Order: sequence, then C-alpha cells, then structure tokens
Amino acid sequence: MNRSDIIKRISELYPRLSRKEVEMIVKELFNKMANSISSGKRIEIRGFGCFSLKHRAAGKVRNPRHGIAVESGERHVVYFRAGKELRERVDIYSR
Repeated sequence: MNRSDIIKRISELYPRLSRKEVEMIVKELFNKMANSISSGKRIEIRGFGCFSLKHRAAGKVRNPRHGIAVESGERHVVYFRAGKELRERVDIYSR
C-alpha cells in the first residue's frame, strides 16, 4: 500500500470530502510525522506501533555485494517497533 492507495481508500470511506482535501490531510499527516521524528520526538500509534530515532555510531560496514569494508559516519535512523495488535494480526496471517 502506498500514499495514493491510502488517499483512495479514505476518499471511498468519506465521500463528503473531496479527493483534494483527503490528499492534503494525508500529506500534512505524513509531514507532521516526519518533522516530529526528525526533531527527535517519538510517535506512538496505539495498536500499530512506534516510530523513533536510533543513533548509529561511526564504524566500518561491509558491502555485501563486493565484500569491501567501508568507513561509515555516525548517523540517525528511523526505528519502527510494531505494536501488540499488529504483531498478533501478522502472526495470524503468517500461519
């Protein structure tokens, strides 16, 4: 599922809203989430999961394709931890 699928589904569920309005709402939601995460705040969506930043220290990383070790600078990465409800739903479908 991508952003346009989300916009389409919300438009179907709420026909009173125009597609343009739904598109603005979804884009603003994702922008707010990205701004919060990039400023170091944690986002928690109950039943779905949490987004936060993790610090990665500088060091050597290995390129698996060529087997060459390369220096990597320190950086921050987005970390997602699935919520209990999402984990349980995924577990049901993976059986």
